[in-house]
Amino acid sequence: MKKIVVILVVFAVMVAAMVCEITYVNKFYNSLQVELEQIAVSIENNEEKVDNAETVELCEKLTRKWEKGKRLLLTIQNHNTVRNLDDKIISLKAVVQSDNYNDAVIFVYSAINYIDDVLLDSIPYLSNLL
Repeated sequence: MKKIVVILVVFAVMVAAMVCEITYVNKFYNSLQVELEQIAVSIENNEEKVDNAETVELCEKLTRKWEKGKRLLLTIQNHNTVRNLDDKIISLKAVVQSDNYNDAVIFVYSAINYIDDVLLDSIPYLSNLL
């Protein structure tokens, strides 16, 4: 009887850890996506001068937030997923600072779409399990 109780407790702890992981990953990526959408609006509004103070500050804020959360994501998620998004965010910041409108639009929407894909894969839907 004690073995069953231990197994159930271990199972409950594992389920709780999985729920916490899914919740954290979704909240973090959703907040990143909101910030990326703000950057996209700022880029679209300032087509002539992409490296304006507002857009650069939004990119800096996004990069700081990403750097804080990246280490934990590397421990709980696939490394390739985290590194691919890292490349997109760092490249977006560099392109914005170099005042390149076309590449800035490409990188910001690429990052937004990538986060969409990550969020679809992070929640265990029945189709993901089969």
